[in-house]
Amino acid sequence: MKRSNLPIVVAILFACSLLAIAPLSTPVRCADSPAIAKALASPNPADIGTTTKCAVCGMKLHVKSDTPGAEYQGKDYYFCDSQERDAFIAHPEMYLHKAATK
Repeated sequence: MKRSNLPIVVAILFACSLLAIAPLSTPVRCADSPAIAKALASPNPADIGTTTKCAVCGMKLHVKSDTPGAEYQGKDYYFCDSQERDAFIAHPEMYLHKAATK
């Protein structure tokens, strides 16, 4: 390879590395994008004591005062643990089919 081509090769490799990293970043949400799921500080008092299914794994659970929850498009969803809640918050549309069978 000629030395004169070295800057071009370095620029191409740099551009490829940026493209490889770009999908790892958090997507930017526009004002007209669908509603974003939000973590609930605590379950709705009316839901405490009820039985439902975890919106991520589908396991049956009893809603207690410390049950992790999230609100999405005006509806409350509950989870077995905070990791499942965080997964739902990141991509709620991936889990809505499981939550629909509550």
